[in-house]
Amino acid sequence: MPLNDLFARQSRTLSFEFFPPKNERAWYTLEDTIEQLAQLGPDFVSVTYGAGGSTRAKTREVVEHIQTRTGVTAMAHLTCVNATRGELLALLDEYAGAGISNLLALRGDPPKGEARFTPTDGGCAHAVDLIDLIRDRGGFSTLCAAFPERHPEAASREADWDHLAEKLRRGASGAITQCFFDVQAYADMLAHLTRALGRTPRIIPGLLPITDWHALVRFCERCGAEVPASLRDLLAPLADDKVAVRKAGMAWTIRFCQSLLRAGAPGLHVYALNRSTAAAELTTALRQSGNID
Repeated sequence: MPLNDLFARQSRTLSFEFFPPKNERAWYTLEDTIEQLAQLGPDFVSVTYGAGGSTRAKTREVVEHIQTRTGVTAMAHLTCVNATRGELLALLDEYAGAGISNLLALRGDPPKGEARFTPTDGGCAHAVDLIDLIRDRGGFSTLCAAFPERHPEAASREADWDHLAEKLRRGASGAITQCFFDVQAYADMLAHLTRALGRTPRIIPGLLPITDWHALVRFCERCGAEVPASLRDLLAPLADDKVAVRKAGMAWTIRFCQSLLRAGAPGLHVYALNRSTAAAELTTALRQSGNID
């Protein structure tokens, strides 16, 4: 189902994010995870796109597998990295031919070993350019990325949010945020966008269930998210007690999700990390408390 149609009829959604497996063993793990999480009835799922387009074929394969085997609506991530406009249009034709109608349009991170993003000659320099390309080609529902704490390369939060507003004006029907842990940052971003657009856009928080302190720190170092002092004070003393960290971290994640929904979040997008346990635990807890359907 095109996400534009889903969003038109459903005010709040639940979704999961996967990444393409690196080997055959990881593929079997992902298959099991998809099967288990599909039973929870997510509204859609997304599949990431490796640096430099390194998982192009695998991303499409996973999306097709999900839609064929489970019937769950799936969205493919797509970046500008190492691709000309002609190559991107050819990829859009491939996706359309495979029945993939939902895309998350991203500029993308620099390829491994490069400090900064450099546009490909004849390619797209920014996510908004990719959104224009997809819109003009037609046939897709497009989402984009949002950064409650600002993109690392942005001059300020407000400048980054103004750039996001432009992506929403140019054809993105909503956005999924980078991982973050500050409800106020999300509320501030949503208020800024509402003033800029004259309407409240669909900005879905991207969420990492917290089960391991050391893994959380590594994840945040990679994506640039800040760990609030209150969360650090809660979990750092428990760092080497895996059971205690998981219990405290999941309880914190549940409260965080509840606060985001009260702040106006139109759903939750859970980074499953190709494992089902934490995502399923979070989903079940929120449903039992009446926070999601």
